Amino acid sequence: MNDTTTYPQDPFHPDKKGGEFVLFDLEFTAWEGSLERGWSEPWEAREIIQIGAVRVKDDAKLTEVGRLVMLVTPVKNPQLSDYIIALTGIDQDAIDTEGFDFEEALDVFMDFCEGARAILSYSGDPDVLAENCKLHGVKPPKWARFAEISEILGRRAGPEFATSHSNQLPKLVGLEPDGKAHDAMDDSLAILSTLRVLRSRGVL
Repeated sequence: MNDTTTYPQDPFHPDKKGGEFVLFDLEFTAWEGSLERGWSEPWEAREIIQIGAVRVKDDAKLTEVGRLVMLVTPVKNPQLSDYIIALTGIDQDAIDTEGFDFEEALDVFMDFCEGARAILSYSGDPDVLAENCKLHGVKPPKWARFAEISEILGRRAGPEFATSHSNQLPKLVGLEPDGKAHDAMDDSLAILSTLRVLRSRGVL
């Protein structure tokens, strides 16, 4: 993120409750060892290849009101690595035939978020979104509604909630993960199922 980025201090604070919010997750290009070296090779970039989002009412049950999932075509490395294909299950044919250009995908995503009071993610996806805006020369969205909730959950629910992975969060509240890890839609739903339990316990 850049220095002008701002986040809500805590999107679950009683003063902020109500309306609707969006939970989202991103999948992006990677190669064997990318994470360990921080995508530091000059040819590497964390280009988004999938966006998954779920929109919910900020009520007692966190009622789902909409879903969005789409593939995005990378341009710096248009050929997916065997590593990321195996990790996500997204193959080259799907990207080539179903992928949106990043700018169009961002527009569709932000339209989905229209009117939502907050846009929430886990594991730093707003940073990846900002990197892609810069890489593609696209005007970034206004960041005021975006929030990375790992630290917030860590403060509210326990330190283990700050250092998990989206698809593993349900285990921390006694649920079995449902869906495929590293699928942006399934990971978004995993976050939601976790938040629902925490809401029922009065943590959020």
